[in-house]
Amino acid sequence: MTIFNADEIRAALETAFPVPMDEYEDAFYCQLMAGSLNDLAKVYKRRFNDTVDEIKAGGLLSEDFVLVQEESRRKEVDIKALRNGLPDLFQEVVHVTTSDVAKLLSNRFIYEAVKKKIGDRITDYDAVNVDDLEARQPEPELSEYMKIITIPKGYVVKRVSQRRRN
Repeated sequence: MTIFNADEIRAALETAFPVPMDEYEDAFYCQLMAGSLNDLAKVYKRRFNDTVDEIKAGGLLSEDFVLVQEESRRKEVDIKALRNGLPDLFQEVVHVTTSDVAKLLSNRFIYEAVKKKIGDRITDYDAVNVDDLEARQPEPELSEYMKIITIPKGYVVKRVSQRRRN
């Protein structure tokens, strides 16, 4: 089995697909190559997962290879143990996550509770969900209250079709 590293793969690709000298052509080349390699990486990842599934399902063994499940670790508080073991400390540190608050309470309830707490300063934090407004306001009035914001995402190189010269 031949093992390739990134440098070897790049050298093979650049032999098969030479790097252009022109800066725009090179940027275009890199853009297309990056997209193709991303697509190819997905193919290999899917093939890897399918092959691992076959190995596990068949209980296949190899003299040369071993299948190892890697694990990541993270710390997590044992809520029940902390609540029972150190109730005073638990009361100091317990909270509900903002994502859970949004699940448990309506946006309107949260807005009114915060408004009650901070008063008119709430206008600095006002937010309206686009989908909520679109569901309640028909066109053409909707466009009066909606704006499109353009956010630069980065550059892309496009090939310009060459015009014939007469």
